Amino acid sequence: MAYFPYDSYRKGQVELIESIKSCLADHQNMVIEATSGFGKTVSVLSATLEVAEKFNLSILYLCRTKREIDRVVEEAKKIQAKKYFTFSFLVSKADLCFLYSNRKLDAHAISILCKYSISNDLCNYWNNCQLLEPNIISTLVSKTDNLSSYLLTTKAHHICAYEVAKRSLFSSKLIISTYSSMLQDPFFSSVDLSICDPSKTILILDEAHNLYDIISGLQSFEIDEEDIEDSIAEAYRLGLIDLARKIESLRPLYNRICYLVDKISAHDRVIVRSELNKYSLNEIALLQNLLAKYVKSTVGTSFLSTPYVIGNLAKIYVFINYLFLYLQCENILMLVEGKHGRKSLVFINVDPSDEIHAFLNKFRSFIMMSATVGSPRIYHQILKIDPTNTRFYYVEPQNLEQNVLVVVDKGITTKYKQRSQQMFDKIARRIYTISESLPLNIGVFFSSYAMLSSTMPIFCSYNTHKPIFKEDPNMTLNEANKLCEQYKSHKSSGAVLFGVQGGRFSEGEDYQDGEMRAVIIVGLALPPPTKRLFLRMGYIKRTFSQNAFLVAMLDPAIKKAVQAAGRITRNSLPSVVFLLDSRFGSNLIIEMLPIWMKRTLIFGNLDESSFIQVLNNSFPIFMSNLNR
Repeated sequence: MAYFPYDSYRKGQVELIESIKSCLADHQNMVIEATSGFGKTVSVLSATLEVAEKFNLSILYLCRTKREIDRVVEEAKKIQAKKYFTFSFLVSKADLCFLYSNRKLDAHAISILCKYSISNDLCNYWNNCQLLEPNIISTLVSKTDNLSSYLLTTKAHHICAYEVAKRSLFSSKLIISTYSSMLQDPFFSSVDLSICDPSKTILILDEAHNLYDIISGLQSFEIDEEDIEDSIAEAYRLGLIDLARKIESLRPLYNRICYLVDKISAHDRVIVRSELNKYSLNEIALLQNLLAKYVKSTVGTSFLSTPYVIGNLAKIYVFINYLFLYLQCENILMLVEGKHGRKSLVFINVDPSDEIHAFLNKFRSFIMMSATVGSPRIYHQILKIDPTNTRFYYVEPQNLEQNVLVVVDKGITTKYKQRSQQMFDKIARRIYTISESLPLNIGVFFSSYAMLSSTMPIFCSYNTHKPIFKEDPNMTLNEANKLCEQYKSHKSSGAVLFGVQGGRFSEGEDYQDGEMRAVIIVGLALPPPTKRLFLRMGYIKRTFSQNAFLVAMLDPAIKKAVQAAGRITRNSLPSVVFLLDSRFGSNLIIEMLPIWMKRTLIFGNLDESSFIQVLNNSFPIFMSNLNR
């Protein structure tokens, strides 16, 4: 085990590493399920690096978020200290650009302006990179501790962080990136994989239980009437009179499509095609080509001193692309939504499995890993993974049944129809009772931000003595890092972290020994009933003959809850998971829980009068270790 950096192995790690090596040597794929804290990342990296060295391969490691890149870099650094290898990471230009960091621009605009600035010799950050020797570039990346420190280092040297990272890729054995950075191109079967030869690359997909929803989200698009008006205004403002008039002629077509989709059928492509033929598909294609010329470059104007990057017109370009995709692809559906009195036409990829399948097949082998893979049968069928060429590997959790208690509170429900002020008061009181009774770091993960926002003010009104930290969906990477580190620093006296299931602090975030010893799961994170959800459920039922409620609603909700609960599995001391929703006690949901949760599951009423008694009776070892 040349690349394993630690002096000893956790139970099951040697077997997993050997299985991965055998699997990859046979050109096979692997799906791994193991609880948080087992050491999936270091085990997979150690095994794949050994295989990559033997067969002269590269490794591409994809994470869910930029914050999770830091965790992989941390393990890579430990491996590197034992046996040196080169690694690098890559995120979008928008995340690494210093020249335009003070302007609120999207990734597309940053990319266009970057090309313009380089070609016109306007970016000194990029120019300075040309003076660097290859060995210095490799050192700058490989010796970094995390993404934030890398940005500080490159900025201090006044060099382009993106260019340095990109150049280091070609000499790196391991490349670490995010799903969105690599797969942001709609229908990424044509994604630029020039950074590596896929046929000689092992692909690692971390937090793979999110893959289906991540890709579906990346391949969704929305446009409304105001977007069309803004694009027309933009074209006139730029003096593109002919283009403006062509887009004006799209308005009645847009309104007609909205009517057909909303009032007649979201599935009938024949009707939509007929309407497009009336307008002329050739005219639409010509407009698409005309727009392509402008959206991929800057536009010079007489009223601006700097180049102008088209924004609104780019949305019309994407809209036309999706119209053609809708006609060609059965998994692209349309629906009409109303927001703030405006109707929006929405394109969604209800089943990205074909695109995922095509992407995975580009690589020599792939490894998917998660703490919540779920049913192999559903996983293989929904993602169209070939079971004859893919091994499913389940790691039996060790000692969790002795170290963890899972309590279902039968006195609470968060069912939508039963939500009331009384319910929020009751939930807040439960959280307060648990928090005040346990001098520990506690994580409270709600089913939604709406639930969090309705409950947290009530909790705060009880004047808890503990520091309180709250996840904000709009916080930056640095803000999230700072908040999490501050929360963890209170492990000796106790603090409360409020977040959401499926959020940045409930998945992918590692809490080491004592940093979170109790987790409160508030509610079952079932998606709200929307047109998008019903379209997907209808498609699943028609295409896969599966229980659509189970696949599209319940299974994702259970995985979010289990991921959040798994934040406590790294503790050496006893820990507790509280499930504040009686629905977790149903036979169907219990059957879907992982073994480590089912084995220690008890039921109780966690009100003030019986809370301590429940813990004393069921988990005395936990109560005796409260202050350790």
